[in-house]
Amino acid sequence: MQVAVTPAMALRGAHQAAIAAASDGSVLINVAQLLPDEVHAQLSRALGASTLFIGVPLNEKDAAQVVARLDDAAAEAAAQLLGSRPKKRAKSRKPAAREGR
Repeated sequence: MQVAVTPAMALRGAHQAAIAAASDGSVLINVAQLLPDEVHAQLSRALGASTLFIGVPLNEKDAAQVVARLDDAAAEAAAQLLGSRPKKRAKSRKPAAREGR
């Protein structure tokens, strides 16, 4: 399912987190930015919150795909970070003298 998000919808106080992991192991996707402006404002006032995270649980298949993509993204980010660091030269060590010779 694809949903169009207008610029007005994107500028509201939707929480920046796109997904969350619940303590029961489920994966939730944030749909707060999909709410009409009036509904978003009413919820914000009623809850006393400036930002909202409205989580909808993903089915097992979709959750597994999300977790796999996050794992891939994390591995890529780590590789880029480590690859951009200057390489350290290994210190050469003299072999230890053996006793009894």
